[in-house]
Parts: sequence; structure tokens; C-alpha cells
Amino acid sequence: MSDDTQEEGKTLSTVSDVSEEVVGDEGAENRIYEVGYLLVGSLAENDVPREVTVIKDILEKEGAVVFAEEFPKMRPLTYKMKKSISGAYQTFENAYFGWMKFEVTGDKVKVIEEELKRDVAILRYLLIKTVREHTLVGARPPRTDGPREKREAPTEAPPSAPVSEVELEKSIEKLIAE
Repeated sequence: MSDDTQEEGKTLSTVSDVSEEVVGDEGAENRIYEVGYLLVGSLAENDVPREVTVIKDILEKEGAVVFAEEFPKMRPLTYKMKKSISGAYQTFENAYFGWMKFEVTGDKVKVIEEELKRDVAILRYLLIKTVREHTLVGARPPRTDGPREKREAPTEAPPSAPVSEVELEKSIEKLIAE
């Protein structure tokens, strides 16, 4: 799960852009969603479980059933992120990253998103429609297209013969004349 880019400076959210479609197309039909989130790095480590409970409560209040999750772990951020907290911007270089997969009706997603936006402990989040299956991508499989061609290290240019001062002066005068 990735974060958005700094230049956009917006909370990640793909559901808000398509929430009208989600409600219109799916109505009361249950769908699978995943929310990936970054909790502000200024949280004390013993406060993280409380914040995870707050997120679960937001989901369960709207009738969502959480069936998979990863507890947040402190991660260094690729770039600094700012968040307005109590009227002042704070900059974060680390954050707790976690995620939850849940099942809920399409018409409840917009409400869940609004609640996530209001949570001051959430630095960024990404809410997407997904599948129930485990979708983590593992390490790359080994190449099977044959052995790689070995490349030789570039060799240095052979040392040049010493140039006399007379030849050097002639070359310089020739360049200036052109």
C-alpha cells in the first residue's frame, strides 16, 4: 500500500472520487474494501492500540466486518509529511503503517471515509475496493529466461604517448585559428 505524493498534499482516497458510482451501482450489496493508513509518528507506542481500536470502531459503527488486518508498525517515510494539528502544521518523518480489510455495503463507504478524515491521529489513508483473497506480493521469482550475459568491467583507456610542448602549441594555435 502506497502513500500519495507530497506535491499533491492531499489525503489519499480513491473511494471519494467514485463514491457516487459505488452507491449507485452497489447499493446495499456487500463489497470488500481495504484501508491502509499512516498514524502520526508522534503517538506513544502504547497509544497505537487505542488508535487502531478507534479505526475499528468507525468501521463497525457502519456495519463493516473486519476480517484481515496488520497491526501498525513504525516506518520511516520516504519524504516528510505535514499535517495540521490544532491549528499548527507538524512535520513527520516516521509514521505507524497498518491496514484492515473489511466487508461493508457500498452506501456506507462514504460515511466511513468522512470519519477517517476527521481522525487527527491519521496522517494519511487509502481506502480502496479490493478482493477477499490475500493479495500481498512476495519476492520476485527467479528469472527463468536463461543465464545472464556477463558484462566485463570497462577498461581504462590506454595511456597516451607524451606530447611535446611544440606539438601542443601547434594544436592550440590551430584551434584558435579556426
